[in-house]
Amino acid sequence: MNKYINIIKHTINKVTILCSVLCISYSCNNFLNTEPYESISETKAITNYNNAVYALTGTYNSLQSTSYYGRNYVVFGDSPTDNIIISPNNSNRFIAQGQWSVGASNADILNIWYKGYQAIDQANKILALVDNIDASASEIALVKAQALAIRALVHFDLVKYFAQSYSGNSAMAGIPYMLQSTTYDKPARNTIAEVYDYIIADLTNSISIFGQVNSSDLSSATTISAPYYITIWGAKAILAKVYMSQLNYTAAMPVLSDIINNSGFQLLAANRYVEAWNLSYDNTAGVEFIFAVRNLPDDYGATNCLGYIYIQSGYGDLRVPATMQSLYTPTDIRRQVLFATGTGTQTDWTFVNKYPGRDGTLGLSDIPVIRLSDIYLMYAEALAASNASNIPTAIPYLDAIRLRADASASATPSTISQTDILNAIYLERRKELAYEGQYFFDLKRLQLTINSAYRSDNTLYTTITYPNELLAMPIPQSEIDANPNIVQNPGY
Repeated sequence: MNKYINIIKHTINKVTILCSVLCISYSCNNFLNTEPYESISETKAITNYNNAVYALTGTYNSLQSTSYYGRNYVVFGDSPTDNIIISPNNSNRFIAQGQWSVGASNADILNIWYKGYQAIDQANKILALVDNIDASASEIALVKAQALAIRALVHFDLVKYFAQSYSGNSAMAGIPYMLQSTTYDKPARNTIAEVYDYIIADLTNSISIFGQVNSSDLSSATTISAPYYITIWGAKAILAKVYMSQLNYTAAMPVLSDIINNSGFQLLAANRYVEAWNLSYDNTAGVEFIFAVRNLPDDYGATNCLGYIYIQSGYGDLRVPATMQSLYTPTDIRRQVLFATGTGTQTDWTFVNKYPGRDGTLGLSDIPVIRLSDIYLMYAEALAASNASNIPTAIPYLDAIRLRADASASATPSTISQTDILNAIYLERRKELAYEGQYFFDLKRLQLTINSAYRSDNTLYTTITYPNELLAMPIPQSEIDANPNIVQNPGY
């Protein structure tokens, strides 16, 4: 088996022993020849609906990893940009990303690659067995649809990071798209176009299978619902983001419209917005969260959690530059969520406060993956970008986010030009989705200039203009060494 599968370490210790087989425990090349004493073979483990749900829980649990949504992948979406200033007393975390000096041996790069393919491998093991388990057709469909959606989501995350943007580059090398769990296969990188085709096929299949689920045919013992599980609306939201990453506005618009009009999700009311970030997202204030990674006290990553990297009482490694703060009006309610003024000797510093923690636990927060705000802004962008005649239709979706944040702001004028409304939408995305791991990927898909993070003296490390080889992060050197069919990205 590829090294990226062989050396994955067992991190899932909070689910049943039936799930543990899906979390590869050993790095030895022949680990499949014996059964580890603490687990049993997957053909014995996944035999019925409850077993399959345990296994699926383990796959979701992989998304919680510090290397993935638990911290690093989310931070990767902001740390290479001017949303961030590197603290002068930084604990040596994310400096290379801020400086644009990441190398192929970077540990963070290695871990996101391995953790991503671990989750994919877990999903593939479920998909290989789920059709034959002792369960109703609806129970099988529910598990299968989620596993397909997770496989698509993780491949999407990896191709966005380790390959160039889709538009104009689709014939270039992407990542290996793993359709099954294999032992000794050494796959080459699929092209970017092929990866996106597989992602879209998986999501389309997932959505179709979700449609076959009859809730009355499900076990009452297991409840699967948003935001902590991917539902049909979560799968559609991921699909819409894939289309937007391709700049395929025609395909994205009907999916986005369907979510807005038919999903039942609602934007957080302005008077509930601030408190929502201090709660579990399944609270009634969290109706906006379509899919999120759940964190309970026993999931808590302590000093390795997302919030800890930002807040002053944690590491406080990555702070808010003045240029970022200036984007928000004084009456914008998001300032209360995003910014915390330093105390003591750091009163001149501003810290990211989006993940402050809850229940008295520092940095314990759920992690948003897709919010309805994102859907609104993508729909506004797709409308406006596809045809200038759609601008009047696009404006209400942009203003729903703008005016919720600041009721004193002026409505967007109906005479706005296509260029100006798109710039307004891009700006609003930056403001609304700040520190949720979105900004770098927006700049990349739109092929816009990227200003790096700031040094502590408020100067930029560098500026990245498109095209640029550095926009595709390096494949981990250990993967290159283990698999002769994997080629490195240019520039590394």
